[in-house]
Amino acid sequence: MVRLVNTNSKETTVELPLRSFLKDKKLQKRECKINNSELKASFSEIRTPHFYITNSDVSCRGNIKIYSYAKEHNTICFCAVLYGCFVSVYEPFGYEERWSEGKANLLLLDGLNSTCFSGNKPFRMLEITLSEKYLKELTEAYPDLLKNIAKKGIRGKRFKVFQENVAFCPEIAKALNDVFRSTVDGNSAVMYIDAKIREILSLFLCQSKHKECSSCSCCSPKDNHLFIRAKDIIEKEYLNPPSLRNLALMVGTNECKLKNGFKALFGTTVYAYLFEYRMQQACRLLLGSDMTVQEVGSNIGYEYHSHFSTAFKRKFGISPMEYRMEQAKV
Repeated sequence: MVRLVNTNSKETTVELPLRSFLKDKKLQKRECKINNSELKASFSEIRTPHFYITNSDVSCRGNIKIYSYAKEHNTICFCAVLYGCFVSVYEPFGYEERWSEGKANLLLLDGLNSTCFSGNKPFRMLEITLSEKYLKELTEAYPDLLKNIAKKGIRGKRFKVFQENVAFCPEIAKALNDVFRSTVDGNSAVMYIDAKIREILSLFLCQSKHKECSSCSCCSPKDNHLFIRAKDIIEKEYLNPPSLRNLALMVGTNECKLKNGFKALFGTTVYAYLFEYRMQQACRLLLGSDMTVQEVGSNIGYEYHSHFSTAFKRKFGISPMEYRMEQAKV
């Protein structure tokens, strides 16, 4: 159970269901959004029998505490803060840890109650929790990298790969964002996310051994949060996106730095990312609603039906109507 409590009124703002692994071999996605006088937040989850991934995007209008309790014991979790900061207190030991943007760690979850204290600044955290069985499979495949970690996890000892949370490289940030950007469904989605988890762990453990990620073209991650915020703004304002200049001002940088940093982190330009995101939304509406093609185009920011159809065909090679009809046969 995850419970959010206002520190001033002591009242519970919201309670969220307990996270856990699925029992069957399917993949499940779900999202919870909150928008009230005290809190604006979204919590997205991807769950499978082998891992679950949680994306927490929280913007507090005051101080708030987040109480959580993990059902599974002795599970390994990769935690990364994409922006913002907060303090975690692990009870009943009173162990305190500060999490700040651009920092990550790999640690053991032992089912203990934990409390996050957040101020009135927004933060976004992504957590990847691995089941014992999944960790065992990874360890058998890559014993040199994971043997010591798996041993500590099996023994139930509380530990972290890094004594202090460390900065993660742009490649890790990109892979983390790719997990929730993916539109792949079914068994293919499990395979895709599994590959992303392995990519993230391999890059992070490379840092663990060498202090610097020599296997990727890392630059300093201190500005990554600016580009991640820019991506989030694009996704929230895709119907009426800001100009490149205004977007740069909104995240506190200049156009040149935004263009270069965004492409280095996400592998595409700002406008190409906006186009891809709109096309994702178009596919979702074409398959999951009764809207006409013209209504779909209008709902993703195209004023003219012909412009939407041309853009869609340029992306997928077929018209929106043909896409809808073909997918209906699958």
